[in-house]
Amino acid sequence: MGDLLDNPEKVFGVSELSGIVKELLEEAFPSIWVEGEVSKALDHPSGHLYLTLKENKDVLDATMWRSSRKNLKFKIETGMKILLKGRMSSYGPYGKYQLIAERIEPSGVGALQIKFEQLKKKLAAKGYFDENRKRPIPEYPETIGLVTSESGAAFRDMARILRRRNRTVKIILAPVLVEGEQAAGQIARAIADFNEYGKVDVIIAGRGGGSPESLWAFNEEAVADAIFNSKIPVISAVGHEIDFTIADFVSDLRASTPSAAAELAVKNRADLIYTVALLAKRGTSAVSSAIREQRQRLAGIVRRPLFTDPARFLEGGRRRLDDSLSQILAAVKSQAERRRTNLDALVRHLRYLRPSLTIRRRADHVKNLDERLVRRLYAILSEKKRALAGWSGPLNALSPMRVLERGYAIARTPSGGVVKDSSRVAVGDELELLLHKGRLGVVVNKKL
Repeated sequence: MGDLLDNPEKVFGVSELSGIVKELLEEAFPSIWVEGEVSKALDHPSGHLYLTLKENKDVLDATMWRSSRKNLKFKIETGMKILLKGRMSSYGPYGKYQLIAERIEPSGVGALQIKFEQLKKKLAAKGYFDENRKRPIPEYPETIGLVTSESGAAFRDMARILRRRNRTVKIILAPVLVEGEQAAGQIARAIADFNEYGKVDVIIAGRGGGSPESLWAFNEEAVADAIFNSKIPVISAVGHEIDFTIADFVSDLRASTPSAAAELAVKNRADLIYTVALLAKRGTSAVSSAIREQRQRLAGIVRRPLFTDPARFLEGGRRRLDDSLSQILAAVKSQAERRRTNLDALVRHLRYLRPSLTIRRRADHVKNLDERLVRRLYAILSEKKRALAGWSGPLNALSPMRVLERGYAIARTPSGGVVKDSSRVAVGDELELLLHKGRLGVVVNKKL
């Protein structure tokens, strides 16, 4: 390589020179840290990440292959200041040098913290943290579901405190991993399983303290979705009081520790007994006080004149009754006088009109109409009789009864059918003969 560069007269091809530059860059910078601000970030469908870094007016292209990107713990965003470790190289078709990044870290802030803030911002925009959607914790739960490690101290502490505070409460454990790549999926599945089971009043999901990395399962979006979609109230109990996770923000109630979650979920049985006794004492006192008050009121009522001297109470009523009767009698008398005056006026008016003459004239008119109506009815009946006589002659001539008068008979079967053909009658059949006067029952003994 040195011999080529020492010969100033040598003519290089473009590809040859690009190869030399690439080789020089890779030899000079096999491993290097670079800091810069992301001005452009492109997630390629292939899984590779293409970045453009800037500082003042200078820019540098960087590429992270898919095999290295799977270890990236946060999302690269424009404007973010990052640290990249990798090697320098160049891209032949364009002859541009670039950094092949093998590791990317945030500048000044941890990757987990950036991922935490990014997810928190995303879920807040979706309404996961809204207070108005959070469900109240039941005051007296009968069954509590625990989502935690079976072997962890958190489970033992919660079970001990729950039993101590209320021995009647039922505890159901959904054992899960609380650390590692599979932990978030198991926690989310356990919360969903409790909802499908449907016989749990409240769910406590959590674990004991640890490093941010060990608590990270409760910062995963899958766990946040499971808590948000849960129909059963969820209490988060992750780490110590100073630890905050995404699960704390989404859950219906955050407890500073698993032990505190157990205390929040179940009221102390001794406190409940004391409260019940106190309420019973207050109730008894209130009832006694009410009875005393009612007795005093009753004694006061009994001492009133109405009960001590009821005749005095009736005096006023009697006087009002007499006054009312006097008023009624006066009103009736006045009304009768007015009616008598009106009646006298009507009698005088009728005498003036002499209604007897009018009645007599009306009676004569009615009698005349009656006579005319009778004559009209007789005329109509006579006309109808003549018409009926005209139709009765031909009808009688056609009547079968006229035929019977000449000595003929009509044979009928028991069902009433007329026998017109001897072939329809068998020897021994019973028939009825209809004569001009009367009927005969006969039996056929021979057919001719």
